[in-house]
Amino acid sequence: MTHDPDDDTLRSPTGSASTKSARVAVPPVRRLRGVTPRALILGFLLLPLNVYFLTDFLWTRGAFTGYYSLFSNTVGLLFLLAIGNLALRRRRPTWALGAGELLTIYTLLGISTGLTAVAWDVGGSLAGALSYPFFFANDSNGWEHILWPNLPAWLTVRDYDVLEGFYVGNSTAYSLNVLRAWAGPAAWWAAFIGAVMWVCLCLNSIVRRRWADEEKLPFPLVTLPLQLADERFGLLRNKLFWIGVAGAFALAMWNLASSLVPSLPGVPTGFQFFQHVASKRPWDMIPFPVITLAPWIFGVIYLIPLDLVFSMAVFDVLWNAEFVAAGWLGWSTHPLNSFPYGWHQSAGGFLAIVIGFLWLDRRYFLQVIRKALGLSSSITDDEDEALSYRTAVLGSLAGATFIWWFLTRGGMQNWVAGSFIVLYFALALSISRLRAQLGAPAHTMEGMMPQHMLRALVGPRVLGSRTMGMLYLLGPYIQQQDNNATPVQLEGLKMAEDGRMNRHRLAIAMAIVAPLTILFFVWANIHIGYPIGMSTGKAHVEMISSARLLALDMDGALRYPGGRNNATSLAMGVGFIITLLLMALKLRFIWWPLHPVAFPTVVGWMTMEMFIPLVAVWIFKVLLLRYGGLQAHRKALPFFLGLLAGGLTSSGIASIILRLVTRGGS
Repeated sequence: MTHDPDDDTLRSPTGSASTKSARVAVPPVRRLRGVTPRALILGFLLLPLNVYFLTDFLWTRGAFTGYYSLFSNTVGLLFLLAIGNLALRRRRPTWALGAGELLTIYTLLGISTGLTAVAWDVGGSLAGALSYPFFFANDSNGWEHILWPNLPAWLTVRDYDVLEGFYVGNSTAYSLNVLRAWAGPAAWWAAFIGAVMWVCLCLNSIVRRRWADEEKLPFPLVTLPLQLADERFGLLRNKLFWIGVAGAFALAMWNLASSLVPSLPGVPTGFQFFQHVASKRPWDMIPFPVITLAPWIFGVIYLIPLDLVFSMAVFDVLWNAEFVAAGWLGWSTHPLNSFPYGWHQSAGGFLAIVIGFLWLDRRYFLQVIRKALGLSSSITDDEDEALSYRTAVLGSLAGATFIWWFLTRGGMQNWVAGSFIVLYFALALSISRLRAQLGAPAHTMEGMMPQHMLRALVGPRVLGSRTMGMLYLLGPYIQQQDNNATPVQLEGLKMAEDGRMNRHRLAIAMAIVAPLTILFFVWANIHIGYPIGMSTGKAHVEMISSARLLALDMDGALRYPGGRNNATSLAMGVGFIITLLLMALKLRFIWWPLHPVAFPTVVGWMTMEMFIPLVAVWIFKVLLLRYGGLQAHRKALPFFLGLLAGGLTSSGIASIILRLVTRGGS
């Protein structure tokens, strides 16, 4: 029997029906509400504002959020809404938002943030990628003859007169020629990203039951939004929580003041030691000589299972040792682009994770397929899922077919389009799995996405020039993946448990939000870009740099197409085998301390910066569990959630204040 999310019955966070046994007393007029009309109205009204806000920061300060798994804008907004709900509940209880309503807004804005937040990541450099080769083509670079023929006209903006205002500034986007030039590509990219996110939604709907209900993966990153939104946890009434919030907030505000008043000393929340290792072989082979000590980092690491925290710290040391040893032995001249090819090893590791869970869960997926085909299946009920298994299976096939058509129409070879689709969605699922099992603070996949794999395995010469053109245009969506929105969908479905949200209604909203985000994003870029100008000093350098590097990479691949790179191909194979071996050891020996998921996760600049917080939190949790037990761990949790909520919210507020000061000064 399913539970109606608009039912008056209050359920405890463990799922048992009760009106009196909840952990915190709740006024009797309070109801559980999910994907209600007012939640959708609020979510979709906030959508263009969120996209515009993030785009403004892209153009003026490089980024606001997106480099880490939890987004400061969505966490901060949820925190402020939850506080506002406390006041509203005292005066107008029926007006207060329900837990499901808050989480609906949080999920929709999380998806839109994931598709737009960072210039070097998913979506952020889209406007530049569609136009840069056409505005900066000249007789010297010959792009009119090298790049233009390999870039489909229906996906790009080519008119120099239209683009002049976008790059030079002092113009307006609101002329018929400008709007017409951008409208076509915007619509096509909205359809493409809508299809990508639809397939991800179908896949997440398929794996949700297995990962959440049967394997009971911990989903650490939903802990904070759940406890902020659902008053039954009593988080906002916990003194330790507010102590954590106050500490993180005070630190952020003090450092904000020190940035505005140079004579006021700041409190460092991180250290860079580039100058100590530069030109000092082999120590200059440390790929990311940075240490971060931001309070919220300690908060999110506390949520990670203990064995995974230990594994991440160990692999952080091992990876850095491998890079340093390669430099000491003279096997490498650069930590990122040569031996030991860490990114490519990690790419193989992520593929091993996907293949591993597909194999281990093969019986479950077989039953899903049987259910979708109407055959006898051990899965007798899928009414509580976001999509029925038939819809999810057939919908994913339909979406993948459209993506294949889109890619091949743009010039990609048929077999490359098929390989790209398989690799991309395998890696997207691996991020969902990583977040559900590990709660990784960050999941950088720079150098690990399908274009890098295909170029390593077969080479640009085999891929062909038009395929390389499409890979260039896909560049904004296949870079670092720090803010990939795929796991946000799965986490939304997880948070819908206990009747907080109706998963089917939530799935419809999540399917709609992706294409709308892209349309709003293109509008925000031209609305901000034409007055500012991307190639002027008014725009942040990362906007033009990300577009330039994508174009230069395509230019190099077309001028000097190479063959297969045996070294990087071998590195992918090595990473694949190491991860499979770690998986086998973890399954065979309960005592085995190293978790396979940590091996490919650590090779990213954000994660490698977290070594000290990883070690500190691991030691603290070990001592806490040993001498205080699980009860002490649970009592300490609100403090770390306070560090997390306060740190993300206050850093966002500080960024907004700096933006306002900058705007006022200009």
